[in-house]
Amino acid sequence: MLSRLTERKSLSPALIIMGGFILISLLGAGLLATPWVTQSQEGTPFLDAWFTAVSAVCVTGNVTVNTLDHWNIWGWTVILCLIEVGGLGFMTLWVTIYVFMGKRVDLKAQQVVLESLNISDLSQVHALLSYILRFAMTVQGIGAFLLAWAWVPEHGWGMGLYHAVFHSVSAFCNAGFDLFGESLVGYQDHPLVVLTITALIVIGGLGFIVCRDLLAYPKNHQLLWHSKIVLSATGLLLLGGTLLFAWTEHGTGLLDRHPAGIRWMNYLFLAVTPRTAGFATIDYTHLSHAGILLTLILMFIGASSGSTGGGLKTTTVVVLIVQAFSGVRSRGAMIFKRGISREAMVKAVFMFTAGMLLISLASFILLSTEQIPAGFGLEYILMEVVSCFSTVGLSLGLSANLTAIGKVVLIVMMLIGRIGLLTVFWAINLSRTPSKVKHPLGNLMIG
Repeated sequence: MLSRLTERKSLSPALIIMGGFILISLLGAGLLATPWVTQSQEGTPFLDAWFTAVSAVCVTGNVTVNTLDHWNIWGWTVILCLIEVGGLGFMTLWVTIYVFMGKRVDLKAQQVVLESLNISDLSQVHALLSYILRFAMTVQGIGAFLLAWAWVPEHGWGMGLYHAVFHSVSAFCNAGFDLFGESLVGYQDHPLVVLTITALIVIGGLGFIVCRDLLAYPKNHQLLWHSKIVLSATGLLLLGGTLLFAWTEHGTGLLDRHPAGIRWMNYLFLAVTPRTAGFATIDYTHLSHAGILLTLILMFIGASSGSTGGGLKTTTVVVLIVQAFSGVRSRGAMIFKRGISREAMVKAVFMFTAGMLLISLASFILLSTEQIPAGFGLEYILMEVVSCFSTVGLSLGLSANLTAIGKVVLIVMMLIGRIGLLTVFWAINLSRTPSKVKHPLGNLMIG
């Protein structure tokens, strides 16, 4: 089947990726719409089932029905499988199965895998896939082992281990789905749970290439240029985010009743979870306006390229900032003594511009169709839209009250956010023949 799908020259890698995510989400929706996966055994409206399936396969976490109360263990297992497929990439798993069966994977299929992982090196696809699966299973296994120490005594061996595995996978894949009904609010003073989930989110958000680079560092004492940029940007965002949340939320009553160590742990989690996990140790309706704005910014930035997370990506933001300052100084854009290619700059500008336009359009539609409760303002809509675009999962409560139009709009946002703006653009850009007409340049006043 894989060979038949990829051998057709009319199907570009981008189109295969986009079609694959849509197809898997529809298959997942079909399963979730059946009565046997719900607590009530009455089934689920297809639009709600599709919203949940898209949220899972796009590793987002926004839901229109409560995961704990609505689904039973079979529904949770369907969601868990969709999260794993979406987090690792359906083509990654597909090609790995083909290799395991001893079948040859053609060049087109390998290109699709690299496109889905946002990686350009085609020389060691098989080794890369083997590493990704081994690394993901190892990290998720360690995470589940640590979480089991907290949840086996609380839920018993069966459900305790299930909770540990489910939340380890959900955290590593930056999905944000939980089985507690209120995310991790009940564990905000539990260091083992909070710090384990934090570590899984950060590792999943760094990207497989960066993690492999870090594991090899003790031997070769070298880091790829990409890894240096990702690690520097991630470190600055986590440190800066933690300090800023400590500033905005100190004295608001949100965490003041806790000891200093627990407060700082939660400030760190507030900086980590928007990048792009969606777990919450606090009720976001009680977050300050400054904290909500900071959360929106961190969600829009997102994780790193080649990771399980979404968003604009850290490397994209770094390129935009460096280019902006180098342009003002009339110097070439440089990072760690290396120049940035014009292609990377164009892509970064496109992603930022397209992302802002898409968020603005979706927000405008939802402001026209959805009801904003008393006490809330524009942030009630923006939190949901940015969360879906960046595949985060944080919400102020809109998801559970969406109209049919609102659900469709956010489904589209989640798919675009997970597939990637550039991939979606190339998938719908059917004209591959560049224009040979050259137009004269015009003078335009800027600033």
